[in-house]
Amino acid sequence: MQRLKVLGGRLSADQWRALADIAETYTPDTPLHLTTRQDIEFHDVPAAKVPAVQRALAEAGLSTLGACGDTLRNITVCPCSGVRDGSPDLLPLGRAIRRRLEAMGGIHELPMKFKIALSCGASCGRPYINDLGLYAAERDGQTGLAAVVAGSLGARPATGITFRAWLAPEDAVHLAEAAVRMFARRGDRTNRRKARLRHVRERMIEGPFLAELTETFEQVRRDAPQPEIYVPTTETGLREEVRLHFPNGDVSPASAEALAQLADEAAVVSIACDHSVVVYGLSREELVRQVHSHHALHGAQGGRATVVACPGSRWCRRALVDTRTAAEDVRAAIAGIPAEGTTVCISGCPNGCAHTAVADVGLSGRRAGGGPERVEAFDLYAGGGMGREPRLAQRIAQAVSAGEVADKVATLLDDRPDS
Repeated sequence: MQRLKVLGGRLSADQWRALADIAETYTPDTPLHLTTRQDIEFHDVPAAKVPAVQRALAEAGLSTLGACGDTLRNITVCPCSGVRDGSPDLLPLGRAIRRRLEAMGGIHELPMKFKIALSCGASCGRPYINDLGLYAAERDGQTGLAAVVAGSLGARPATGITFRAWLAPEDAVHLAEAAVRMFARRGDRTNRRKARLRHVRERMIEGPFLAELTETFEQVRRDAPQPEIYVPTTETGLREEVRLHFPNGDVSPASAEALAQLADEAAVVSIACDHSVVVYGLSREELVRQVHSHHALHGAQGGRATVVACPGSRWCRRALVDTRTAAEDVRAAIAGIPAEGTTVCISGCPNGCAHTAVADVGLSGRRAGGGPERVEAFDLYAGGGMGREPRLAQRIAQAVSAGEVADKVATLLDDRPDS
Protein backbone atom coordinates (compact mmCIF):
# COMPACT_ATOMS: atom_id res chain seq x y z
CA MET A 1 0.00 0.00 0.00
CA GLN A 2 1.16 3.51 -0.86
CA ARG A 3 -0.70 6.38 0.87
CA LEU A 4 -0.50 9.97 -0.35
CA LYS A 5 -0.51 12.86 2.08
CA VAL A 6 -2.80 15.42 0.40
CA LEU A 7 -3.04 18.64 2.42
CA GLY A 8 -6.69 19.62 2.67
CA GLY A 9 -7.63 17.03 0.05
CA ARG A 10 -6.93 19.57 -2.68
CA LEU A 11 -5.59 18.20 -5.98
CA SER A 12 -5.18 19.86 -9.36
CA ALA A 13 -6.56 18.47 -12.61
CA ASP A 14 -3.05 17.38 -13.60
CA GLN A 15 -2.61 15.54 -10.31
CA TRP A 16 -5.92 13.69 -10.66
CA ARG A 17 -4.85 12.74 -14.18
CA ALA A 18 -1.47 11.52 -12.92
CA LEU A 19 -3.19 9.36 -10.27
CA ALA A 20 -5.43 7.85 -12.94
CA ASP A 21 -2.40 7.04 -15.09
CA ILE A 22 -0.46 5.50 -12.19
CA ALA A 23 -3.41 3.33 -11.15
CA GLU A 24 -4.04 2.21 -14.73
CA THR A 25 -0.37 1.30 -15.15
CA TYR A 26 0.51 -0.30 -11.81
CA THR A 27 -2.75 -1.38 -10.10
CA PRO A 28 -5.26 -1.80 -12.96
CA ASP A 29 -7.35 -4.35 -11.06
CA THR A 30 -7.52 -2.37 -7.79
CA PRO A 31 -9.21 1.03 -7.41
CA LEU A 32 -7.72 4.06 -5.73
CA HIS A 33 -8.98 4.39 -2.16
CA LEU A 34 -10.15 7.61 -0.47
CA THR A 35 -9.43 7.66 3.28
CA THR A 36 -11.23 9.49 6.07
CA ARG A 37 -8.31 11.96 6.28
CA GLN A 38 -8.42 13.22 2.69
CA ASP A 39 -5.57 10.90 1.73
CA ILE A 40 -5.47 8.62 -1.31
CA GLU A 41 -4.15 5.05 -1.20
CA PHE A 42 -2.87 2.68 -3.87
CA HIS A 43 -3.33 -0.96 -2.88
CA ASP A 44 -1.84 -4.13 -4.38
CA VAL A 45 1.23 -2.32 -5.74
CA PRO A 46 3.81 -4.97 -6.76
CA ALA A 47 6.86 -4.54 -4.49
CA ALA A 48 9.19 -4.23 -7.46
CA LYS A 49 7.09 -1.35 -8.82
CA VAL A 50 7.03 0.79 -5.65
CA PRO A 51 10.05 2.93 -6.71
CA ALA A 52 8.45 3.62 -10.09
CA VAL A 53 5.15 4.58 -8.42
CA GLN A 54 6.93 6.94 -6.02
CA ARG A 55 8.88 8.55 -8.88
CA ALA A 56 5.64 9.11 -10.79
CA LEU A 57 4.03 10.61 -7.69
CA ALA A 58 7.01 12.93 -7.16
CA GLU A 59 6.77 14.11 -10.77
CA ALA A 60 3.13 15.05 -10.03
CA GLY A 61 4.16 16.98 -6.91
CA LEU A 62 2.83 14.31 -4.55
CA SER A 63 4.48 12.29 -1.78
CA THR A 64 3.86 9.42 0.60
CA LEU A 65 6.24 10.88 3.23
CA GLY A 66 4.50 11.24 6.57
CA ALA A 67 1.21 9.70 5.44
CA CYS A 68 1.86 6.74 7.78
CA GLY A 69 3.97 6.14 10.85
CA ASP A 70 4.66 7.92 14.15
CA THR A 71 4.70 11.43 12.78
CA LEU A 72 2.52 14.36 11.74
CA ARG A 73 -0.20 12.84 9.57
CA ASN A 74 -2.13 14.63 6.86
CA ILE A 75 -3.61 17.96 7.95
CA THR A 76 -7.27 17.95 7.00
CA VAL A 77 -9.12 21.11 5.93
CA CYS A 78 -12.88 21.24 5.32
CA PRO A 79 -13.54 21.19 1.56
CA CYS A 80 -15.35 24.55 1.49
CA SER A 81 -12.52 26.51 3.11
CA GLY A 82 -10.99 28.94 0.65
CA VAL A 83 -13.45 27.83 -2.05
CA ARG A 84 -17.02 28.73 -1.14
CA ASP A 85 -17.61 32.47 -1.35
CA GLY A 86 -17.39 34.08 2.09
CA SER A 87 -15.60 31.17 3.79
CA PRO A 88 -12.34 31.63 5.71
CA ASP A 89 -9.32 30.37 3.75
CA LEU A 90 -7.44 28.03 6.08
CA LEU A 91 -5.13 26.38 3.54
CA PRO A 92 -2.31 28.95 4.07
CA LEU A 93 -2.50 28.25 7.80
CA GLY A 94 -2.39 24.51 7.11
CA ARG A 95 0.73 24.95 4.98
CA ALA A 96 2.38 27.10 7.66
CA ILE A 97 1.68 24.51 10.37
CA ARG A 98 2.99 21.71 8.16
CA ARG A 99 6.20 23.61 7.34
CA ARG A 100 6.84 24.41 11.01
CA LEU A 101 6.20 20.90 12.30
CA GLU A 102 7.97 19.02 9.52
CA ALA A 103 11.08 21.08 10.28
CA MET A 104 11.12 19.96 13.93
CA GLY A 105 13.76 17.51 15.06
CA GLY A 106 12.29 14.10 15.86
CA ILE A 107 9.04 14.72 13.99
CA HIS A 108 9.29 11.24 12.43
CA GLU A 109 9.98 9.63 15.82
CA LEU A 110 6.95 10.65 17.86
CA PRO A 111 5.39 8.23 20.37
CA MET A 112 2.59 7.68 17.85
CA LYS A 113 0.73 9.53 15.09
CA PHE A 114 -0.35 13.16 15.50
CA LYS A 115 -3.47 14.44 13.71
CA ILE A 116 -4.54 18.03 13.01
CA ALA A 117 -7.82 19.26 11.50
CA LEU A 118 -8.76 22.77 10.32
CA SER A 119 -12.31 23.84 9.53
CA CYS A 120 -14.55 26.85 8.90
CA GLY A 121 -16.45 26.02 12.09
CA ALA A 122 -16.94 23.17 14.54
CA SER A 123 -19.98 22.03 12.55
CA CYS A 124 -17.98 22.01 9.29
CA GLY A 125 -15.10 19.81 10.40
CA ARG A 126 -14.29 17.26 13.10
CA PRO A 127 -12.15 19.10 15.65
CA TYR A 128 -13.10 16.92 18.62
CA ILE A 129 -11.52 13.69 17.32
CA ASN A 130 -8.07 15.09 16.52
CA ASP A 131 -4.95 15.68 18.58
CA LEU A 132 -5.41 19.32 17.60
CA GLY A 133 -8.60 20.69 16.08
CA LEU A 134 -8.70 24.33 14.95
CA TYR A 135 -11.82 26.03 13.63
CA ALA A 136 -12.47 29.60 12.56
CA ALA A 137 -13.80 31.94 15.24
CA GLU A 138 -14.54 35.67 15.28
CA ARG A 139 -13.53 38.21 17.91
CA ASP A 140 -13.93 41.96 17.53
CA GLY A 141 -14.33 41.57 13.79
CA GLN A 142 -11.12 39.57 13.41
CA THR A 143 -10.98 35.96 12.27
CA GLY A 144 -8.90 33.68 14.46
CA LEU A 145 -9.10 30.05 15.57
CA ALA A 146 -10.74 28.19 18.42
CA ALA A 147 -8.58 25.29 19.61
CA VAL A 148 -9.64 21.83 20.77
CA VAL A 149 -6.91 19.45 21.96
CA ALA A 150 -6.25 15.83 22.86
CA GLY A 151 -9.09 13.95 21.23
CA SER A 152 -8.81 10.53 19.59
CA LEU A 153 -10.88 7.44 18.97
CA GLY A 154 -9.71 3.81 19.06
CA ALA A 155 -11.04 1.04 21.27
CA ARG A 156 -11.52 3.43 24.22
CA PRO A 157 -12.41 6.75 22.59
CA ALA A 158 -12.52 10.20 24.15
CA THR A 159 -13.25 13.49 22.44
CA GLY A 160 -11.09 16.58 22.83
CA ILE A 161 -11.32 19.51 25.23
CA THR A 162 -11.22 23.25 24.56
CA PHE A 163 -7.82 24.92 24.97
CA ARG A 164 -8.73 28.42 23.78
CA ALA A 165 -11.93 29.97 22.46
CA TRP A 166 -9.87 32.30 20.26
CA LEU A 167 -6.27 32.41 19.03
CA ALA A 168 -4.59 34.66 16.51
CA PRO A 169 -3.62 32.70 13.36
CA GLU A 170 0.11 32.95 14.11
CA ASP A 171 -0.54 31.60 17.61
CA ALA A 172 -2.28 28.60 16.08
CA VAL A 173 1.09 27.70 14.53
CA HIS A 174 2.76 28.13 17.92
CA LEU A 175 0.14 25.95 19.59
CA ALA A 176 0.67 23.19 17.04
CA GLU A 177 4.39 23.18 17.81
CA ALA A 178 3.76 23.28 21.56
CA ALA A 179 1.33 20.35 21.39
CA VAL A 180 3.80 18.25 19.40
CA ARG A 181 6.65 19.16 21.77
CA MET A 182 4.58 18.12 24.77
CA PHE A 183 3.50 14.92 23.03
CA ALA A 184 7.10 14.03 22.20
CA ARG A 185 8.09 14.67 25.80
CA ARG A 186 5.16 13.04 27.58
CA GLY A 187 3.83 10.39 25.20
CA ASP A 188 4.07 6.73 26.21
CA ARG A 189 6.76 5.05 24.10
CA THR A 190 6.29 1.61 25.64
CA ASN A 191 2.57 0.95 25.21
CA ARG A 192 1.10 1.91 21.83
CA ARG A 193 -2.42 1.41 23.14
CA LYS A 194 -1.89 4.42 25.41
CA ALA A 195 0.44 6.50 23.27
CA ARG A 196 -1.72 9.35 21.91
CA LEU A 197 -1.83 12.92 23.26
CA ARG A 198 -5.26 12.12 24.66
CA HIS A 199 -3.69 9.46 26.89
CA VAL A 200 -1.20 12.06 28.16
CA ARG A 201 -4.15 14.23 29.14
CA GLU A 202 -5.86 11.31 30.90
CA ARG A 203 -2.72 10.36 32.84
CA MET A 204 -1.98 13.93 33.92
CA ILE A 205 -5.63 14.88 34.60
CA GLU A 206 -7.14 17.80 32.70
CA GLY A 207 -5.99 20.73 34.87
CA PRO A 208 -2.27 19.89 35.02
CA PHE A 209 -2.33 18.87 31.35
CA LEU A 210 -3.73 22.22 30.25
CA ALA A 211 -1.33 24.06 32.55
CA GLU A 212 1.73 22.35 31.04
CA LEU A 213 0.44 22.83 27.51
CA THR A 214 -0.10 26.52 28.26
CA GLU A 215 3.44 26.84 29.63
CA THR A 216 4.90 25.12 26.55
CA PHE A 217 2.76 27.31 24.28
CA GLU A 218 4.00 30.50 25.94
CA GLN A 219 7.61 29.32 25.65
CA VAL A 220 7.17 28.64 21.92
CA ARG A 221 5.58 32.07 21.47
CA ARG A 222 8.67 33.66 23.05
CA ASP A 223 11.32 31.61 21.28
CA ALA A 224 9.97 30.54 17.87
CA PRO A 225 9.91 32.66 14.69
CA GLN A 226 6.86 34.87 14.42
CA PRO A 227 5.04 33.92 11.20
CA GLU A 228 2.96 36.49 9.35
CA ILE A 229 -0.33 34.69 8.89
CA TYR A 230 -3.90 35.83 8.56
CA VAL A 231 -7.11 34.09 7.62
CA PRO A 232 -8.60 35.89 4.60
CA THR A 233 -12.25 35.73 3.63
CA THR A 234 -12.71 33.94 0.32
CA GLU A 235 -14.01 36.00 -2.58
CA THR A 236 -14.56 33.54 -5.41
CA GLY A 237 -18.23 33.93 -6.20
CA LEU A 238 -18.52 30.14 -5.90
CA ARG A 239 -21.58 29.15 -3.89
CA GLU A 240 -22.76 25.93 -5.54
CA GLU A 241 -21.53 22.41 -4.91
CA VAL A 242 -22.19 18.82 -5.90
CA ARG A 243 -21.02 16.01 -3.62
CA LEU A 244 -20.00 12.70 -5.19
CA HIS A 245 -20.01 9.67 -2.90
CA PHE A 246 -17.71 6.78 -3.80
CA PRO A 247 -18.93 3.55 -2.16
CA ASN A 248 -16.24 2.11 0.12
CA GLY A 249 -13.96 4.96 -0.98
CA ASP A 250 -13.20 3.18 -4.27
CA VAL A 251 -12.21 5.42 -7.19
CA SER A 252 -11.49 3.63 -10.46
CA PRO A 253 -8.84 5.01 -12.84
CA ALA A 254 -11.70 6.04 -15.15
CA SER A 255 -13.37 7.95 -12.29
CA ALA A 256 -10.07 9.64 -11.41
CA GLU A 257 -9.73 10.74 -15.03
CA ALA A 258 -13.31 12.06 -14.94
CA LEU A 259 -12.47 14.04 -11.79
CA ALA A 260 -9.47 15.48 -13.60
CA GLN A 261 -11.77 16.62 -16.40
CA LEU A 262 -14.19 18.09 -13.86
CA ALA A 263 -11.31 20.00 -12.27
CA ASP A 264 -10.58 21.42 -15.74
CA GLU A 265 -14.23 22.30 -16.38
CA ALA A 266 -15.42 23.37 -12.92
CA ALA A 267 -13.72 25.55 -10.36
CA VAL A 268 -12.42 23.23 -7.60
CA VAL A 269 -12.53 19.51 -6.78
CA SER A 270 -11.86 18.66 -3.11
CA ILE A 271 -11.63 15.34 -1.25
CA ALA A 272 -13.77 15.26 1.90
CA CYS A 273 -13.42 13.00 4.96
CA ASP A 274 -16.34 10.70 4.22
CA HIS A 275 -15.39 8.88 1.01
CA SER A 276 -16.75 11.74 -1.05
CA VAL A 277 -15.43 14.40 -3.40
CA VAL A 278 -16.98 17.88 -3.50
CA VAL A 279 -17.10 19.81 -6.77
CA TYR A 280 -17.60 23.59 -6.62
CA GLY A 281 -18.77 25.92 -9.35
CA LEU A 282 -20.82 29.02 -10.18
CA SER A 283 -23.98 27.21 -11.30
CA ARG A 284 -25.49 24.09 -9.78
CA GLU A 285 -27.26 23.26 -13.02
CA GLU A 286 -23.95 23.41 -14.88
CA LEU A 287 -22.20 21.30 -12.22
CA VAL A 288 -24.90 18.63 -12.44
CA ARG A 289 -24.68 18.65 -16.24
CA GLN A 290 -20.90 18.28 -16.11
CA VAL A 291 -21.07 15.41 -13.62
CA HIS A 292 -23.73 13.59 -15.65
CA SER A 293 -21.62 13.94 -18.78
CA HIS A 294 -19.01 11.60 -17.25
CA HIS A 295 -20.25 8.03 -17.34
CA ALA A 296 -17.56 6.94 -14.85
CA LEU A 297 -19.14 9.16 -12.15
CA HIS A 298 -22.72 7.91 -12.45
CA GLY A 299 -22.23 5.44 -9.59
CA ALA A 300 -21.20 8.28 -7.29
CA GLN A 301 -24.82 9.46 -7.11
CA GLY A 302 -25.63 7.37 -4.05
CA GLY A 303 -28.44 7.20 -1.48
CA ARG A 304 -29.52 9.94 0.85
CA ALA A 305 -27.53 8.78 3.87
CA THR A 306 -23.75 8.54 3.68
CA VAL A 307 -22.21 5.13 4.40
CA VAL A 308 -18.51 5.14 5.29
CA ALA A 309 -16.62 1.88 5.82
CA CYS A 310 -13.00 1.16 6.69
CA PRO A 311 -11.29 -1.39 4.38
CA GLY A 312 -12.06 -4.20 6.86
CA SER A 313 -10.74 -7.69 6.16
CA ARG A 314 -10.34 -6.73 2.51
CA TRP A 315 -6.99 -5.07 3.29
CA CYS A 316 -6.49 -4.76 7.09
CA ARG A 317 -4.94 -7.54 9.15
CA ARG A 318 -6.60 -6.24 12.35
CA ALA A 319 -10.10 -6.41 10.91
CA LEU A 320 -12.50 -9.02 12.27
CA VAL A 321 -15.22 -8.69 9.63
CA ASP A 322 -15.91 -7.95 5.97
CA THR A 323 -17.01 -4.30 6.03
CA ARG A 324 -17.44 -4.06 2.26
CA THR A 325 -20.35 -6.49 2.15
CA ALA A 326 -21.92 -4.91 5.23
CA ALA A 327 -21.69 -1.45 3.64
CA GLU A 328 -23.30 -2.65 0.41
CA ASP A 329 -26.10 -4.34 2.39
CA VAL A 330 -26.72 -1.17 4.43
CA ARG A 331 -26.82 1.03 1.31
CA ALA A 332 -29.40 -1.25 -0.25
CA ALA A 333 -31.51 -1.42 2.92
CA ILE A 334 -31.66 2.36 3.46
CA ALA A 335 -31.90 3.47 -0.17
CA GLY A 336 -35.54 4.54 0.17
CA ILE A 337 -35.27 6.18 3.59
CA PRO A 338 -35.05 10.00 3.68
CA ALA A 339 -32.03 10.43 5.94
CA GLU A 340 -30.04 13.16 4.21
CA GLY A 341 -27.20 14.40 6.39
CA THR A 342 -26.97 11.15 8.35
CA THR A 343 -23.72 9.19 8.31
CA VAL A 344 -23.43 5.46 8.95
CA CYS A 345 -19.86 4.51 9.95
CA ILE A 346 -18.77 0.86 9.65
CA SER A 347 -15.52 -0.30 11.28
CA GLY A 348 -14.02 -3.75 10.97
CA CYS A 349 -12.83 -3.92 14.58
CA PRO A 350 -13.16 -2.00 17.88
CA ASN A 351 -10.40 0.45 16.83
CA GLY A 352 -13.14 2.30 14.94
CA CYS A 353 -11.14 3.72 12.03
CA ALA A 354 -14.37 4.70 10.24
CA HIS A 355 -15.26 6.93 13.25
CA THR A 356 -17.89 4.56 14.63
CA ALA A 357 -17.50 5.96 18.15
CA VAL A 358 -18.88 9.36 17.16
CA ALA A 359 -21.22 8.29 14.35
CA ASP A 360 -24.85 9.16 13.80
CA VAL A 361 -25.14 5.39 13.36
CA GLY A 362 -22.08 3.21 13.90
CA LEU A 363 -21.20 -0.45 13.40
CA SER A 364 -18.20 -2.00 15.14
CA GLY A 365 -17.07 -5.39 13.83
CA ARG A 366 -16.57 -8.34 16.18
CA ARG A 367 -16.77 -12.13 16.30
CA ALA A 368 -19.72 -13.75 18.06
CA GLY A 369 -20.24 -17.28 19.32
CA GLY A 370 -17.80 -19.77 20.80
CA GLY A 371 -15.13 -22.07 19.44
CA PRO A 372 -14.69 -22.63 15.71
CA GLU A 373 -18.29 -21.53 15.03
CA ARG A 374 -17.61 -17.85 15.76
CA VAL A 375 -19.27 -15.70 13.12
CA GLU A 376 -19.01 -12.14 11.92
CA ALA A 377 -21.18 -9.69 13.85
CA PHE A 378 -21.45 -6.03 14.77
CA ASP A 379 -22.14 -3.92 17.82
CA LEU A 380 -24.54 -1.09 16.91
CA TYR A 381 -24.05 2.51 18.09
CA ALA A 382 -26.10 5.69 17.63
CA GLY A 383 -26.29 9.35 18.59
CA GLY A 384 -22.70 10.54 18.19
CA GLY A 385 -21.69 14.10 17.35
CA MET A 386 -19.54 13.09 14.32
CA GLY A 387 -16.54 14.85 15.89
CA ARG A 388 -18.24 18.23 15.41
CA GLU A 389 -19.16 18.23 19.09
CA PRO A 390 -17.84 16.19 22.02
CA ARG A 391 -20.73 13.69 22.16
CA LEU A 392 -19.83 10.01 21.78
CA ALA A 393 -22.21 7.49 20.25
CA GLN A 394 -23.89 5.04 22.63
CA ARG A 395 -24.06 1.30 22.12
CA ILE A 396 -27.66 0.21 21.54
CA ALA A 397 -27.21 -3.42 20.45
CA GLN A 398 -24.53 -6.09 20.75
CA ALA A 399 -23.40 -8.90 18.48
CA VAL A 400 -25.92 -8.33 15.70
CA SER A 401 -25.18 -10.90 13.00
CA ALA A 402 -23.75 -9.67 9.69
CA GLY A 403 -26.88 -10.93 7.93
CA GLU A 404 -29.24 -8.90 10.16
CA VAL A 405 -27.34 -5.68 10.73
CA ALA A 406 -28.49 -3.86 7.58
CA ASP A 407 -32.15 -4.31 8.51
CA LYS A 408 -31.38 -3.08 12.04
CA VAL A 409 -29.82 0.09 10.62
CA ALA A 410 -32.77 0.62 8.27
CA THR A 411 -35.25 0.25 11.13
CA LEU A 412 -33.26 2.68 13.25
CA LEU A 413 -33.19 5.32 10.51
CA ASP A 414 -36.83 4.77 9.57
CA ASP A 415 -37.89 5.34 13.19
CA ARG A 416 -36.10 8.70 13.46
CA PRO A 417 -38.51 11.62 14.11
CA ASP A 418 -37.33 13.45 10.97
CA SER A 419 -37.67 10.42 8.67
